[in-house]
Amino acid sequence: MNMVRLDKKKFGDFILELSVEHAVYAPGNTGGKTDFIPVSSEDEINLKTLVTDLSPKGIFFPHSEVLYEYDTEGIRVPEKEAGKPIAVWGMRGCDSRSLLMLNKVFGSAIQMPDNKNFQDPYWKEKYDSSVIFGSACNMPQSTCFCNWFGDGPHSREGMDVFVVDAGDHYLMEPVSDKGSNILGKLTCLTDSLEGDAEAALKLASEAESTMVPPMDVNGLGELLNDLYDEPVWEDISAKCINCGACTFSCPTCHCYDIQDEGKGSSGKRIRIWDSCMFPIFTMEASGHNPRALSSQRVRQRVMHKYSYFLEKYGDFLCTGCGRCITVCPVNLDIREVLKTINVYNRQGITNG
Repeated sequence: MNMVRLDKKKFGDFILELSVEHAVYAPGNTGGKTDFIPVSSEDEINLKTLVTDLSPKGIFFPHSEVLYEYDTEGIRVPEKEAGKPIAVWGMRGCDSRSLLMLNKVFGSAIQMPDNKNFQDPYWKEKYDSSVIFGSACNMPQSTCFCNWFGDGPHSREGMDVFVVDAGDHYLMEPVSDKGSNILGKLTCLTDSLEGDAEAALKLASEAESTMVPPMDVNGLGELLNDLYDEPVWEDISAKCINCGACTFSCPTCHCYDIQDEGKGSSGKRIRIWDSCMFPIFTMEASGHNPRALSSQRVRQRVMHKYSYFLEKYGDFLCTGCGRCITVCPVNLDIREVLKTINVYNRQGITNG
């Protein structure tokens, strides 16, 4: 299927038509922040936000989720209402790509020691049937650095339909079979016109030209391994207050805790977000904490994103969305962290 058009005057019709067979999520305002929220009409959608304050991972990996309930009769998974498959509108390339990374963890995780794949049914039920309408970034923010990882503001990774805002209309192009199928069903779309493809390419070029040239991240994983025991981590973590805001806003962070809530002979087991930045995250029952220091926790986060995940799955666990930069209360910029590591290496690891 070729590129198609959606006149912005018909955007409300598009959302209504999409809602017939899908539970639609889109950027919206909630609690003073922008987040991906369930919507049923155009009026609920914030079309002006570029990168939402909160990432869309909560759609598929909720902040808290009941895994099962239990009582004296046994264990059972809570019955779920027969819901519609999910459709997400307005997801930027950094976010759609983050879902591919999370899918490596929850959809086909490599488990040691036999390297058998693990599939999380709670994730797969929602993600596998979803349709992602991804939006190109025509005006990247100063905190965006997706180009560090081989992407760009018009990246299509992880999308089913690639959408470009072209003024008074949207240009849509299918990226997957799911995308082709759903575009073929929507009656509010029209064929593209001559010059639409060139207009989309021009917008991509203009967007890319506004971004700061990327740092070379080749060999970063090996470099971090060499720096593991170096004092550079104390300098990097000096102003970090371990609040965890970076991890909760990050689209790829996926640490969680398992808690039981019960009373009498019944209860439920819940999965809830956690953070490697929290002092008690690695606290053992004995009272020993292998990451008692802030520098150790900051090192863990950086190593996980730019070394451990890379070694295991062949990709950095970062999409350059810039949320951690925006949300940090002490202005700890991950880009500066990585640059500091590079400078430290040039000065010589053994020189400290």
